[in-house]
Amino acid sequence: MLRRTTLALVLCATSCTQAEGPSATESPPPDQQEVLGRAEQAADTPETPGEANSIRFLEQSSFGPRLARGVAPAPVGTVEHVMAVGIPQSLTEQFALQPATPYDGESAQDLGSQFFLRAVTGEDQLRQRVAFALSQIFVVSMNGIPDSARTPYVDSKVALAGYMNLLSQYAFGDFRELLEAVTKNPAMGRYLDMANNRAFDSKGNPIDPNENYAREMLQLFTLGTDKLNIDGTPLLDADGHRQRAYSEEQVKAFAHALSGWTWNAAACPARGAAINTPDYKNPLMACNDNHDTTRQELLRGVFTAAGGNINTHLTQALNNVFNDPNVPPFISKQLIQHLVTSNPTPGYVRRVANVFKNDGTGARGNLQAVVRAILEDSEARGAQPPLSLRSGFGHLRSPALFVTNVVRWLDPTLDTATKDPGLKLSNWSKSMNQWVPRAPSVFSYYPPNAPLPGVDGLVGPEFGILDTATITARANFLHEFLYTSAATNAGITVDYDLLPSANADLVAYLGRYWLHGTLAPGLEQKLLTAMGDSRANTAIRKKKLALYLTFLSPSFQIQR
Repeated sequence: MLRRTTLALVLCATSCTQAEGPSATESPPPDQQEVLGRAEQAADTPETPGEANSIRFLEQSSFGPRLARGVAPAPVGTVEHVMAVGIPQSLTEQFALQPATPYDGESAQDLGSQFFLRAVTGEDQLRQRVAFALSQIFVVSMNGIPDSARTPYVDSKVALAGYMNLLSQYAFGDFRELLEAVTKNPAMGRYLDMANNRAFDSKGNPIDPNENYAREMLQLFTLGTDKLNIDGTPLLDADGHRQRAYSEEQVKAFAHALSGWTWNAAACPARGAAINTPDYKNPLMACNDNHDTTRQELLRGVFTAAGGNINTHLTQALNNVFNDPNVPPFISKQLIQHLVTSNPTPGYVRRVANVFKNDGTGARGNLQAVVRAILEDSEARGAQPPLSLRSGFGHLRSPALFVTNVVRWLDPTLDTATKDPGLKLSNWSKSMNQWVPRAPSVFSYYPPNAPLPGVDGLVGPEFGILDTATITARANFLHEFLYTSAATNAGITVDYDLLPSANADLVAYLGRYWLHGTLAPGLEQKLLTAMGDSRANTAIRKKKLALYLTFLSPSFQIQR
């Protein structure tokens, strides 16, 4: 634990403190800071974003920024295009893009390979990025789906392909519809025991259904464990204590209300029986004979209808959860954490949660409006975070985002005709302990509330998988990518002639684009010193050394 804390503090040192900019002794007095902040905001708005603001936006809304490199007009999703049309219009364009080629569970290509190819080359960057965030909230893993001899395909692969397509489909949709689609999804049905969750035993006697899905739906997918204010802070009782968002009895009630669903088949099984052949290509089937039709008390004193059928109770249960006051702040904060910063202010959470409650037309749970609110918020916009928030702002790039940002900035050519570059990218991410889509638990790849080591009161979810092994794996990935034939052998070819050759020009280039104006003076000097070393005796060696040190630096590893 001590080693992890030390590594985390070292990695965070540049980006989580004032080392990203002037030192404390160099900072302008507070009144001048306020003037500079107002001037910066006035000159750099979402409608007319500057270059750094546009790059920062693409870091939050895609799997990594790209430059147009002289292509005119600048392609959608490039820095120059965002600068030309503005952030609101860029979001509108991204919302209009339909999902890319669906994930194919029966293809020979690994799902992780498919994921990384879409992340690196796909035009629908925002949809994919939001779907990836949702996959870490509504978690299903290939690791939790066993293969069956009864199906003509690989169960885990077909199941997860369908699930990833579902999240992509609903990424900008209605949260209530997403919740129902997830509840009926066969991959989720296997992963959290919704499928064949009967309310009767083989003799027809009433039994308590499995509580796995009901519990995780409440704890991880919708409410969290404590009651929340609209700004995401705990709602305390009169004595200043936290309050549980739900009780054990309510978990049982939801399990009963959601009982009776099974694999899609020609007909429902008899009471107490199960369908043993899974179907991962169609939603779960409602079988009323295995459903508990009795009245159940849900949240906030609401009851299901006595004698109601399985579909009626599903609707009542999901409506009850969806309308709970915890859902807007709980979901909004997690989406902010995945896209922008691990520690949003209560004001940021409140502004977004209010959009979740009402998108301006009276609709609740409009994810498109929520995503727009997150990415257009004042805390997300600007060349850098607001002056008052720069200490502790941002988040460590997870392994998948680290890999895709490196690759997209270098704009490589991918040979997908004869090789499998996506698999290599996936394996690099796997080496850093994020193997998509094989999350190790229902808490995803890392706990969403993992504390930032050594810093009281802040969370750093991605730091939950940062240790001596994975920080070494980050360095090894960069070394393999830049200095060995691994990338080329996998069909990933980089044209390093696109980068400036002169030392000072290259450092300025990296600071301008990849660090969008946050290049620390200390790092700048280290780069110039390293490139001036006699052992960096060719132009290509100098470039690769600068890339290696920049990508591995805290300035890049922390998305600001």
